[in-house]
Amino acid sequence: MTQDNWNLPWSASCLCGQIKMRVTQPPMLSLACHCTGCQKLTSSAYSMAFIVPSTGFEVTEGTPVLGGLHGEHKQYYCGHCKGWLFTRPAQMDTIVNVRATILDDASWVTPFIDIETADKLPGVSTGAEMSFEGTPPMEAFAAISQAYAERGARPT
Repeated sequence: MTQDNWNLPWSASCLCGQIKMRVTQPPMLSLACHCTGCQKLTSSAYSMAFIVPSTGFEVTEGTPVLGGLHGEHKQYYCGHCKGWLFTRPAQMDTIVNVRATILDDASWVTPFIDIETADKLPGVSTGAEMSFEGTPPMEAFAAISQAYAERGARPT
């Protein structure tokens, strides 16, 4: 997979535009998380994210602030509009979970996997190719990421 077929880099921003970000490497995976925490954080049925290598993501303007649960996973927000921007998962400093809808053009985004479907609200369907009641086991991520690299949605 080359970066060319991803039309990188991607620009992203919060709702008010005070925080700007850039994705410069292809995502490893796109997902919809149906956990009750994501439901509450988004005031929606699920959150959509890309798992991106840390080296392929940067904040280019503004300073995000910690928010959310203030627990082991670090959720970053805009201090002004309070938009949820990205998460740095605990003990995984090599990846960033970027909220897919902060992309300047998210019109092509679809989740490749659904996770935490044990908490999924009735009637919710994302069209994801794979579904997991919890978080997929770590040993499954290589195969899932490979499948995403082959069949995941791309920007047009």
